[in-house]
Amino acid sequence: MFNINERTHSGLILMTCLAEQVGEFMTLKYVAQRMKLSEGYLEEVAAALRSAGLITGRTGPKGGYALTRPPEKITTEDVVTALEGPIALVGCQSNGIACPVEGGCSSKRVWNALQRKIQSSLRETTLAEIASA
Repeated sequence: MFNINERTHSGLILMTCLAEQVGEFMTLKYVAQRMKLSEGYLEEVAAALRSAGLITGRTGPKGGYALTRPPEKITTEDVVTALEGPIALVGCQSNGIACPVEGGCSSKRVWNALQRKIQSSLRETTLAEIASA
């Protein structure tokens, strides 16, 4: 079964919440309570998103996290890549992994086409679109 992992799902939820409050800092505690997620787990997810430059954080009474760019400029591909790395449906689509049946693989064309469609969809869908749905 093709599946987006829980880390990426939680990350997209966090990013969508932040997109709904552009320019304001939001605490992970608030997001965790609102979305019924573990605050500790969200801290791990937020650290990865911050490392990728998608969110910024500050401490103090008005602290929390906020987007670093307008939600119209952040795509779901940005979020997925920040949390999972490059998208590859099968191992041989990953950079640096050699395909043992490269010349005779009858399914390569199918996987490559499907991957292109998924990447295109993720690239075209912004946080603004998700937040306004």
